[in-house]
Amino acid sequence: MPEIIKNLTDKFLCDIKPKSSSQIFRDKHRTYLKFVVRPSGSKSFYYRAKKNGKDLKRKIGDASTMSLATARLIADSQHSGFKNESQNGVSVPSSIKSLTVNCMFELYRENELKHRRTVAGRKHALEVAYNLHVKASLGHRAVAQLDRKEVRSFFRELEDKGYCAHNKAVSVLKAACNYVIDFEDAGLILNPFERIKKMPGVTRSRYLTYQEAGQLMKALEYASNQDVADIYRMALFTGARLTNVKTMEWKDINLSNAVWLIPATRTKTNQIYEIPLHPLAVYLLRKRQKTCPSSHFVFPSKQKSKYGYITGGDSVWKAAIKRAGLYHDNPNIRPRPHDLRRTFATWQIQSGADVSVVSKALCHTSLKHTMVYAYANIDQVRNSIVGAFDNLNVS
Repeated sequence: MPEIIKNLTDKFLCDIKPKSSSQIFRDKHRTYLKFVVRPSGSKSFYYRAKKNGKDLKRKIGDASTMSLATARLIADSQHSGFKNESQNGVSVPSSIKSLTVNCMFELYRENELKHRRTVAGRKHALEVAYNLHVKASLGHRAVAQLDRKEVRSFFRELEDKGYCAHNKAVSVLKAACNYVIDFEDAGLILNPFERIKKMPGVTRSRYLTYQEAGQLMKALEYASNQDVADIYRMALFTGARLTNVKTMEWKDINLSNAVWLIPATRTKTNQIYEIPLHPLAVYLLRKRQKTCPSSHFVFPSKQKSKYGYITGGDSVWKAAIKRAGLYHDNPNIRPRPHDLRRTFATWQIQSGADVSVVSKALCHTSLKHTMVYAYANIDQVRNSIVGAFDNLNVS
């Protein structure tokens, strides 16, 4: 039966109609991947190659339960295994045996991760973690051949890199494996990473005192990029997430009423946020309105950017906290940009504001999320301890 060379796409696979006889399509970029449409309407993927002059044909899976991306990865993996193992006279592995950790992750990345929204189109944190900590060590291994003892050994070694690297690797491998089990017809039924526990993290409670904030504001006056410096100022004055500040648009701001409306498409919870603006924030916005009246972004990028707004800014932050005398070798002690949000919340709590009011200011959907940011200062703790013993007579 003649084969038709075709650039296989998801649209083509969906649109192709059955005929009175079977149709065989060969992928233009992978001659060993075949797509067969039978008169009954069934559609299947096959791996096909030559071995010792004989035609080798193996079914990969049905198109009704398997995506094209999965079929390609399995075909690639089988072909790679076939080329290596045929030299040793060993049979080609089945699809489940040939599904490597790299293939598993690629399926997860292609069908899941790439559809998740990230800041300025950056790679998702789980993809970064996989490339940095997993790919070189486990990527070439077949998932079905990994035993739990080997997996545990891998993560024990990863513990030396800290809880963040360890926990991200746990998250990405569990998620990728569960995705393949749930949504791909690759024959995988067990997740070898399922019982791996995350390392306990460090609970971060860093916020700026009024003195430290004053030092930081003074240091930002010397920043080489005042547009980025304004982003950090606005983050402190509003308590908003840095992403929301960077993507702030003039159409969402009512300076007359001192209100900033963040659309649901830009919020973490997919809800509309309404933030009352402090006079310091209003003053900063009015000043910026005079300097960039033609842009719809409050913080437009002056360089060529497909996003239109400023991204990055880490170097400005690092220089500022160093100038302010706030830098510390311990990353859990030195301030981070997100600590501006914690500072915003903590100052309100310390001034006597009810936590429900602070929760509203932070645009939280639950009070428990707000409590993470609300910390009493040492003087409040000391006064509380002293007050507790006021009625004790020890004389």
